[in-house]
Amino acid sequence: MYQTGRKTVFLVVVLTLLFLSSAVYACVGKTLVIGSTGGVQQELLANMLGQLISERTGTTIKLVTHSSSLEAHQALLKHDLDMYVEYTGVGQVQILGAELLPDAQQLYRAVKQRYNEELNLIWLKPLGFRADPQGIGVPTQAAPVARKDTLKKFPALARLINKLAGKLDAKTMANLETQAGSQSAKEVARAFLRRNRLI
Repeated sequence: MYQTGRKTVFLVVVLTLLFLSSAVYACVGKTLVIGSTGGVQQELLANMLGQLISERTGTTIKLVTHSSSLEAHQALLKHDLDMYVEYTGVGQVQILGAELLPDAQQLYRAVKQRYNEELNLIWLKPLGFRADPQGIGVPTQAAPVARKDTLKKFPALARLINKLAGKLDAKTMANLETQAGSQSAKEVARAFLRRNRLI
């Protein structure tokens, strides 16, 4: 009787450990394709996402550059791309063909809802800065956009990427872009992640 009880406890402990570790290691051995739309800022952000995911999960990362947001968006829809960082103003106007909203938070919520309902794409949490390199002229936010099926295949991914939320205010982003003038985007991104204890 005592022996059976010990076996039961051991089995419960093993199963619990397997469950807890499964989310962390669910990405191992798989490849994620992360896009950028050109320019120093986009290159930095793609490298941040790639290194964060690779270092924390063991996932193989492939970085690809697209000529425009529209091209990157089409790659998402065709399953050629898993995620990239987009700007809410660009998503609202150029991708959805909708009118701009003057409030940044309202704009984020509107874009997030339509992408989810109509396109099966998920806007993760904003990174923190409001920079619109394509000149929309309205306070827009940058945030990773991922395919819904990608997030289902990689259960720990959304929570991991959202650790970047709010970490990149305008001043920080500007400093990183300046650093990228004398170092590679990969080096600058890695140093930022280490300073913030994300890897």
